[in-house]
Amino acid sequence: MRAVIIINCFTIFAFLNYAYSARILGLFPFTGRSHHMVFEPLLRTLAEKGHHVTVASFFPLKNPPANYVDISFKGIAEVGLGNFDLDWYESFNTYKISKIRDVLMTVSDYDILSTMAIDSCSKLIDLPSLNEALKKDYDVVLMENFNSDCMFGLLHVYGNKAPKIGLSSTFLMPWSADRIGVTDNPSYVPVGTTNFAQTMTFWERMENTLWKIYLKLWFRYSVQYEEQSMIEKKFGRQIPELANLGRNISLMFVNTYHALNGPTPLVPGLVEVGGMHLNETKQDIPPYIEKFLNESEHGVVLFSFGSLIRTATLPKYKEEMIVNSLSKLKQRVIWKYEDSAEQGNLTGNILRVRWLPQYELLQHNKIHAFIAHGGLLGMTEAVSAGKPMVVVPFFGDQPANGAAAAAAGFAKVVPYYDLSEEALDDAIQTVLSAEMRMNARRVSKMWKDRESSPLDTAVFWTERVIRWGHAAPLHTAARELAFYELALLDVAAAYILAIIIIHIILWFLLSKIIHLFVKEPKQKLH
Repeated sequence: MRAVIIINCFTIFAFLNYAYSARILGLFPFTGRSHHMVFEPLLRTLAEKGHHVTVASFFPLKNPPANYVDISFKGIAEVGLGNFDLDWYESFNTYKISKIRDVLMTVSDYDILSTMAIDSCSKLIDLPSLNEALKKDYDVVLMENFNSDCMFGLLHVYGNKAPKIGLSSTFLMPWSADRIGVTDNPSYVPVGTTNFAQTMTFWERMENTLWKIYLKLWFRYSVQYEEQSMIEKKFGRQIPELANLGRNISLMFVNTYHALNGPTPLVPGLVEVGGMHLNETKQDIPPYIEKFLNESEHGVVLFSFGSLIRTATLPKYKEEMIVNSLSKLKQRVIWKYEDSAEQGNLTGNILRVRWLPQYELLQHNKIHAFIAHGGLLGMTEAVSAGKPMVVVPFFGDQPANGAAAAAAGFAKVVPYYDLSEEALDDAIQTVLSAEMRMNARRVSKMWKDRESSPLDTAVFWTERVIRWGHAAPLHTAARELAFYELALLDVAAAYILAIIIIHIILWFLLSKIIHLFVKEPKQKLH
């Protein structure tokens, strides 16, 4: 009996040791800093819990915890940090029809993403440190699901059989839903590049469907085929289609939550972790900004377009229009303006600062509203802090994020091309109203009302995949079905064919019966 107890204890100890000392590989080939900020808390926490974490990315940690190893992609490509010039948007002003302009801008945005993906892949396949890491054994692989499937191809080349977890720092991409077998019906699930809410008109559903089809085809032919060709040429052998390799994931984290982004279909293998990055170490508010806040009699409006868009590159006429509008407020304004002095530039009620701790400021009781571009990180920070927003979307998921926030009742959307002094005046007054501020606090409470924190949720599901791997599938059988099977086109065709055959048989039998009972008239004698 004692021997059985000892054996069982040893088995439990071995199981726990396996579960809590796993070998984890993280693959993040996208150059956007804001994307990587979503994943950092999870990777750091897993290492702090005792897992051995190896992370390949453009953003190595400055002070990594024990058991954390960085494989740096620095120097391979330009990272996306404060380098988006707003003058680029002025080139689209020649298109007077807004719908044509929006379509061309979206197509251009995705062309940029495909160029970035192919350029990074072409260099990463030759990176010795990455190739050495891919040869090792791991218990789980965490990998970003965004604009590239290059890592799926490389993992296959090196025969890596570890279960894979996809991470989406934005909405679920049109080509990602199939990988976990979840429904993303375009009749009520907006494509992230549109400005549609979940309730759409007939014409919006038509446009939404076209965008979904276009983007799936774009990803396959502009990204996946190109990356597959490069990998096959490099290693001298054929590999399965990246579209099929991309389905070999056990779980996917998506940086959304239904209180903000609206309810969408979920399966066990699709886990919402919106706000996961908010558990990072808090930053101090600079004393000069703190003084500006505390001395404000009527509160402060925070204005920031994030880390990628440089408001210092605003065309002069746009900047003057914004300044005119903000100057009318009784509230003070803190504006993230990259060309400011180290201690900021104060003009009237507007303080322009080079850098600001955005989330800490949003939680400050003196901040009454937030003017932002609609990036998902800033959006989640605002909803967590319970602050209403004026959203000025530019590209990517920003229009969809703005539409979701407006539908939730705590934001007013003013597209960049429609931004005028009057429109901004109206939007700011709307979000400063008592009703809008109360709505923002209400949505914030719902957003925080969860079984566990987003980070704890992500850690639990990562360790669950480590424990069970491929033995506990979390996807639906939908991901194994061809399009015609999923849409029941083959079943519909069979029913139609059966109905046609039955009609033919009935017609034949009826004609025979009529022929038996109806005699032919006799011919008249001449």
